[in-house]
Amino acid sequence: HRMFSGRPIIGRPIISATPDVNEEPFAMGAFRDIVRSRRGPSGRINEFKLGFALEPHRHSYDRLTATFREQGSQPTISSLRFRFGDDAAFLELQRTEDNGTAFESLEGTVAAVDFPIDRAALLLDIMDNPGVSSGMLSRFPHFKPVIQKLRHLHRPAGTRRRHRPGKSMGTFAFPHLPELIPVAPLRSKPKRTYDPVRETATPESEHIPMLMMRLDRTEAARCHSLHEGLLRFGRGAGLFSDIRVKRHGKQMSDPFQLQVKVRSGPHANIMDVGYGISQSLPILVDIMANGAASERAFLLPQPEVHLHPRGQAELASLFISSFNAGRNRFLIETHSDHIVDRVRISVRQGLLRPDDVSILYFEPQGPKGNAVSIHNMQLDEDGNLEKAPPGYRDFFLRETDRLLGFAD
Repeated sequence: HRMFSGRPIIGRPIISATPDVNEEPFAMGAFRDIVRSRRGPSGRINEFKLGFALEPHRHSYDRLTATFREQGSQPTISSLRFRFGDDAAFLELQRTEDNGTAFESLEGTVAAVDFPIDRAALLLDIMDNPGVSSGMLSRFPHFKPVIQKLRHLHRPAGTRRRHRPGKSMGTFAFPHLPELIPVAPLRSKPKRTYDPVRETATPESEHIPMLMMRLDRTEAARCHSLHEGLLRFGRGAGLFSDIRVKRHGKQMSDPFQLQVKVRSGPHANIMDVGYGISQSLPILVDIMANGAASERAFLLPQPEVHLHPRGQAELASLFISSFNAGRNRFLIETHSDHIVDRVRISVRQGLLRPDDVSILYFEPQGPKGNAVSIHNMQLDEDGNLEKAPPGYRDFFLRETDRLLGFAD
């Protein structure tokens, strides 16, 4: 919390000017590993951009775009552009050579201040609050033209909502995002016996067995809820009919096993059943064990790995039900038609709205396939794909023709 002129200002997350692009499990390398330069004298790429479109009325602006340039081999934010409404109005923060910030707008330069770009973004949030702007202007007079510009952007006649005196015009800091849960494409290998260690979350989900053991020993109600959820999924997917923690002692530090019952047979060690169970279990537990806690966003590369088609479709249904419960969002990279089809079916059945879903299709381009076009496909009310490129599913159609004898 920050306090100015007697009014508390809740600090929002600050945009990191030098984000870590090599945090596990996403090792993206250096700047030159991220961008793809073309051949020829004009082929060198010196920047790339990432942006967010924001929900209306949640922020002062409608879109935020960050431009990254190379600094010491790593990508560093060189500018932040806040766009207002559907017209050309914008306010842009640009990093200066002396690590300050220059403010630009449609009309030209507004001001230059001796603040790094990430701190300047936070100060925008503070200065945008009428209750503190007068006190802040006495301390930071260079911000006066910036504040005048902000108020002008909020109040052009008839185009944007008017600012009400005495109320904040919204936040300029980085949009509030749910907690990010990255999951590695290959989860940790199952073990015949687990020795309790620290329950520290990792992208490879090594913490999941320890979490299950702790809930089994210390939180009966939460463990029961998790167990019921796992059984619903296991039976719906045709993967297992029961899963349990088998203790080897009475102390928390004693070894334990994870045991699975497949259909009506006896319980077996998780090492002795299909690999799809151990690879999907971390995702299931992470989603189900959170209960009604704060919203989270899961980053899931190929969650369908080692699952048969029925299991893949049931996994998609779990994502949908979790989303509808208001707790979680999912960014999924998949090769699974069964996941996509279950999402389309859910739209057709009214379990999802078409605008709840965004399907991005990555299509190789160029003579060597070293460029990629990204197509944002949409769904209609019946779950039909719209704006699909001509090459989408071309391979599967040709394979079907060959199977039916219509093509060699």
